[in-house]
Amino acid sequence: MAVKHETKTVELAKLVPYEKNPNVHPIEQIKAIADSIERYGQYYPIIVDEDMRILCGHGKKLALEHLGRKEGEVKILRGLTDKQKLKIVIEDNKIQSMSYVDFTKIEDIIREVGEVDIIGFGVDYLDAIINENVKDNMGVDFTQPVERKSNEKQVADIPQEVREEQDEEREDIESGMQTARTMLCPHCGKEIYI
Repeated sequence: MAVKHETKTVELAKLVPYEKNPNVHPIEQIKAIADSIERYGQYYPIIVDEDMRILCGHGKKLALEHLGRKEGEVKILRGLTDKQKLKIVIEDNKIQSMSYVDFTKIEDIIREVGEVDIIGFGVDYLDAIINENVKDNMGVDFTQPVERKSNEKQVADIPQEVREEQDEEREDIESGMQTARTMLCPHCGKEIYI
């Protein structure tokens, strides 16, 4: 049987949280969703089955309630099997998490917007990007090149026998290690292990 879709507005009190929902919605997320709904409206419906059991959108329902709303837009999926309902509950968020963020593009968009009230981003972060103030919370200024310090003197002070022991130990350790995946930091150009 084909799955049929029906979109309508329903009372939030009629929506039943899915008992097997694996997602936890911290208050910060609920407030961010609520801010988005206030600013743009509810542009994605809550997904429910024919029994009004929420399959996707638990956080959205909580955000609407946080705003004091009594109704919300839902999309009813009729004809799902019990297994399909279980699968959609976990697939929806998993599919979203399969993308990755290009932070260079995010920063370009932040500069273009030029405002510090972008939902989900901290004011300090937005201000740093907009005003090219790129010191991190540890005081590192990413606009300055990395100072290269030589450790040749320190190495020369270690007796040859000790250096050979350390080299041998390092080779033993490295021979059993997997190669790490890396990327370059867009700010400083350093290699970051992921």
